Amino acid sequence: MKILSAIGRFFARIGRWIKETAWIQPLLIVGAIFAIIFAIPHVIRGVQGWFSSSNDANKFFAQYRLSLTGADKDNNEFGGSSDVDKFLSYVDAGDKKEEVVKIAGGERFFVAFIKKGAADDLSKGLKAFRDNFGKNSEFKNLNGKFKLLTIYTDTTNDDDENLFDMAWRNHYSLFEDMANGNFLPTTPYAVNNSYSADKYASNFVTKESEDKCPMNTPLVMYFNYSEEYEVENQKVKGLSDVLFNVDGGSDLEKARVLKKCWSHVEDFKDIKVGA
Repeated sequence: MKILSAIGRFFARIGRWIKETAWIQPLLIVGAIFAIIFAIPHVIRGVQGWFSSSNDANKFFAQYRLSLTGADKDNNEFGGSSDVDKFLSYVDAGDKKEEVVKIAGGERFFVAFIKKGAADDLSKGLKAFRDNFGKNSEFKNLNGKFKLLTIYTDTTNDDDENLFDMAWRNHYSLFEDMANGNFLPTTPYAVNNSYSADKYASNFVTKESEDKCPMNTPLVMYFNYSEEYEVENQKVKGLSDVLFNVDGGSDLEKARVLKKCWSHVEDFKDIKVGA
């Protein structure tokens, strides 16, 4: 307590000195003003860097965007009238491989569910995977071509209604199959990462209400419609893995995880001992 009292008295003396010494006050004010002026560029650069990174991610994902426009318009064939509705309908059908592949551009592809401005790390990992795909010894012998579909789960219409939630409701049975199927929780990747069936259920269906999708984003699905990877007990044909996060301390490390997923190797092929 004596130490604190001494410190308090010290600062009190400084305060009295400043008050009693008139000439020092203008200097302090000028100094404070210059400190603020010199700090402004650093603050601006920090804010610009944040927005630049966010914009880079949005530009990357926008190239592969699957539109939700029309999800609020009824369509007898697809539930809603958006491209996302059409895609989900074909996936749900189970026997529309050609139609799904036509939309995706290949038999193997990722689907990224994201919110605008909130998936910077994922965009860098996917971009690194795309840019390295087939171009060096580590990524050279990959099958197919890099394909990605992006679905923005925070897309709204003019009335500020969430269009992804509408598409999710239109195809609720598909997401139920993702949640309740006996395939995804038993994949090597799920077992190696201790992903329980409840984790899938909590992201795809909700017991409380069927008005809003409970999915945590970003989330990546990997589809592989190649004949050699067809699985009999898949409720959702072609859906090989769901990545709730893409691990890696760098963009290249994330790309390596995506490469393993793409090729069904290591964690995506074999269950580790003790997992």
